[in-house]
This record gives sequence, structure tokens and C-alpha cells, in this order.
Amino acid sequence: MDNSTTNTACLGILGGGQLGLFLCQAAARLNIQTMVLEPNPKGSAVQAADRAIVASLDDLEAIQQLIDNCDVITFELEAIPDESLELLTAAEHRGDVHVRPGAETLALFKDKGVQKDWLSREKLPTLPYLPVENGILPRELITGEWSLPVVQKAHRGGYDGKGVQLLRTEVDLENLWSVPSYLEPALQPCREIGVVVVRDLQGRLLAYPPVSMAFDDRYNAVHSVTSPGQLSPGLAEEARKLALQAIGKLGSPGVYAVELFVAGESAVTINEISPRVHNSGHLTMEGFEHSQFEQHVRAVMGLPLAEISPLTPFAVMLNLLYEDGLESVCPDQPRELHLNGATPVSVHWYGKSTGQAGRKMGHLTAVGNDREQVTLAAEQTLAMLRQGQQTGLEPVHEETGS
Repeated sequence: MDNSTTNTACLGILGGGQLGLFLCQAAARLNIQTMVLEPNPKGSAVQAADRAIVASLDDLEAIQQLIDNCDVITFELEAIPDESLELLTAAEHRGDVHVRPGAETLALFKDKGVQKDWLSREKLPTLPYLPVENGILPRELITGEWSLPVVQKAHRGGYDGKGVQLLRTEVDLENLWSVPSYLEPALQPCREIGVVVVRDLQGRLLAYPPVSMAFDDRYNAVHSVTSPGQLSPGLAEEARKLALQAIGKLGSPGVYAVELFVAGESAVTINEISPRVHNSGHLTMEGFEHSQFEQHVRAVMGLPLAEISPLTPFAVMLNLLYEDGLESVCPDQPRELHLNGATPVSVHWYGKSTGQAGRKMGHLTAVGNDREQVTLAAEQTLAMLRQGQQTGLEPVHEETGS
């Protein structure tokens, strides 16, 4: 497809899901064209990009087509095949295209085992870990040097709760995966927070305020994200500084999501880093003057970063996961619904035509002056959607992604 109308700079995006969709929308507002490479012809971003290549992410001819038509190439997911990264690296070395963040950076973070080793080498605080090879239980668990419970994390393919399992008992250890992975202690109790950081071409770093994350136990997926996070000022500042320190060690521009564990009131450790825009930053679309998506486009295209400016004291995002009650209200194209009320709520549907348990079909964000009221408005809107209600929500206006 080709929706292009002007001869402007072009941003290529590998991956065409909802993150690509929002990147395309942000780029359009900055008068930058977009070209998406996505295997699914009905992918969310395919419907919003100026041009789209429908092909597998390991299709080297399609990757070359993206290189030939774009000024900059970026990513909306980590799972880019190694061969494709090698082609992108060679093209950048020849000066054919800019790859941002760099293919080397993506290779570092797409494998959680490699990332974990990097965190350790850089002396960034992270949980201790034991490599799992060929599904063999590490000696430290057999000898009692480590105790249960532990968490097993696959090196690749882990996102939205996939590739992670909690092993509580000796019986659970019998189900140890044989895939390349590692074990970490299961912190109990533990809070998870996130910091979205943006880096420009000159190395300038900006960070959004730390957010709190709550999880849906059914799918081990994020249920809600709250900004600012429910943290003491000292803990929030420690998390922000640690996130900036980690991203400061990298040489590639773009948005990075730093996920952290908090045990007690002082111990902050890095869980993992995503070299891309992230679910934990969705609320920046309504909660801040400039969203993570706009900042990412600015960073990778060499434009000045925008200041981090909140539009509201509080913002709460809820993921809309596919489940009974939501399938009847999921539209088959990207759609936004902005709702009236004392506490404004915006609903973003990703236009996914099919769903399965735990799949993200959209998200909603409530904003306002009172944390409890904002949380209540978000939960009440989700409850109405689960009852199959789209009408009666008093839309201010609706927009499609096309």
C-alpha cells in the first residue's frame, strides 16, 4: 500500500503492531513519512503507515527494500532475526541508511541472557542468576546454595508474560524448560516499576517519571501502569538515576524502557531493558505534552528532544486483554475513543482482527487531579467494556487509525 503524498524524510519501522501504529501517527505529526515491514497484511501499523511491505522479518529482499527507501530504520520489537540485523549492520557501515538504535544494541538486548551478562559486566545492580543449559538443574539448587522459589526466564521470545515461569516447589522443578535460559530468585514481596528514558544523537538523556506496574496473575502480563508511581521521593529519584545511568552506557539514540524491581524501600535492581517504545509508556500519550512515540521519532531522526512536560497530575493506563466480554467490542481497525466525564478517559483499540487469551487488543488511559478518582474511572470504563458496552460512554470524538 502507498499513502505517501509528499517528498519528506522517511522512517522505516521493522514490525507493524500497535507500537508501530503509534510511531506512524507521531511521525505524521512531525511531517515524516513512514514505511513499515510487517508479515501481517492487517497489522495495526500497516493501516497507518505511508507505505507498507508485507513480508517476513527474515525476508532479506524486503529488508533491502526498506533500506533502499528509508533514511532511518528503527524497531518496534526485539525479535529481529540475526540475518536481518547483519544486513542492516552492513548497510549502515556502507552509509546506505541509519539504523537507530543500532543493530548491535538490539542484538545486545533481544537475548535476555546476553543482556543479563552485560548488566553484570557494567556493574549495574541486577538480581543474581544461574544459567540453565539443556534443561539441567543448576548445581546450586541441588546443593541448597540457592533456595526456592525461583523464576526461570528464557533468553529469547519472552514478552507479555511469555518465556517466564515461577518455580515454587521441588515438583515445579521437574517442569524446568530445556531452552536456553537462566534462573533468578523470586523476590517476595516485590514491586515492579518502570522508567522510560530517551537518548538523542548527541547523548542527551531525558527520563519520564517512574511508574508503578501491577500485573494480571492469569497471564503474568501488565494490568495497570500508574504515573507518577506510588513511590517515596527518594526511591523515585534512585530509580530515575539508575535508569539514566544504564542508558548512558549505550551509544544509540531512541527510547528505552528500564524495568526495575523494588524490594523493601531502598533496594532497586534492573529487571530488564527494552530498546524501544514500551507498554509502560503508553500513558505518555494523554499524560504528557510529548509522548514516548514522538520522542522516539525525534531521537532517531536527529530532531531536538522535547521537554518532559506532564499535562495532568495523575495518569492510569489499563491494558485491554482479550477475554470473554471484550471480543464483542474489539474493532477490526485501529480506533480511538475519547470519553467525556469528570475524569477523561481515552480508549485505544489496536485493530487486531483475532484474539486469544491474554493478547493485548488495546489500552485505555484515565487522567485527572486525584489518584483514586483516576484509578476508579479507568476501572469503571474497563468494566463497561467487559459488559460489551461501547455506546453510553459519551464519546467526545472518535478517530480511526487510517
